[in-house]
Amino acid sequence: MNIAAITITYNDGYKFSEWFEHYQLYKDELYLHIIVDNGSKPEYLNLVETTFVNSYLIKRTSNGGCTAAYNDGIKMALSDPAVDAIMLVGNDIKIESGGITKCYSFLKSNPKLGMIGPIILEKDSLVVNNFGCGISDKLTMILYMSGKSLTDICELSHYSEAVSGGMNISTREFYETVGMQDENLFMYSDEVDMGIRAKKHGFLMASTKEAVAWHQHINENIRDNKRHPFSTYLIARNKVYLAKKHFGKKRALMVFSYFILTGIKSTLIMLITLRFSYIKDFLWQMLGALYGFIGKMKSNRFSVLN
Repeated sequence: MNIAAITITYNDGYKFSEWFEHYQLYKDELYLHIIVDNGSKPEYLNLVETTFVNSYLIKRTSNGGCTAAYNDGIKMALSDPAVDAIMLVGNDIKIESGGITKCYSFLKSNPKLGMIGPIILEKDSLVVNNFGCGISDKLTMILYMSGKSLTDICELSHYSEAVSGGMNISTREFYETVGMQDENLFMYSDEVDMGIRAKKHGFLMASTKEAVAWHQHINENIRDNKRHPFSTYLIARNKVYLAKKHFGKKRALMVFSYFILTGIKSTLIMLITLRFSYIKDFLWQMLGALYGFIGKMKSNRFSVLN
């Protein structure tokens, strides 16, 4: 078992102590730990270097989002012929000690499996976030068993169209065959893209209940734990882009219409209910849908947190 784990970071001081605590639970199960920094401030980069002393640090000079950063780590992992599995793990993911070993065993139990994940629970709870995911006709994620209690799940494993992009383990052959992440995405919907591509290449995806992880959802906006509007921009943009990429203009138009109409509806609801702080999210969502439809995928002030 030679697993290379990849975690990306960018000025994540607000969740750094939690990240290091999570790492302590799984570090002994790794062959190699790769951290990819997306161009953080020098003081934060120094903190990473002096804390994760046994990890290999890739220092990017620009913010490549999740996709370019993960690709840097994946390429490094593949350059070592001893690596036989590659794990992507977010720095706000907590996985039980021994969980990675269980994931690896499940991954190797079926030669058709290309990527698998643990069952994902909500922060410090028994409530299921997802036990694998389906992909809707609008390319949104359908979270299997979401909201159920872990104790009510009878299945030991679940085969699905996609698994969580923030916590998964793949065979090296998966990336050698399917290829790297699509860097046009920058962030969000990478799991949808990989799920569709995996199916085209004949790989299966699944989740195992034998390993349990928690998505701690640590956001920088402490007051209301709310994500920045660039999230809604990127999600809408990427869904429309992927619809065109994999299924053509007709599907892209349908997905575009969905995000425009839900954006208008949600904006009106926020106005009526006086929740003005959310209006920007849905305006950016509509802009993202437009940019995805016309193929405007370069980074801009709407896609990168300044």
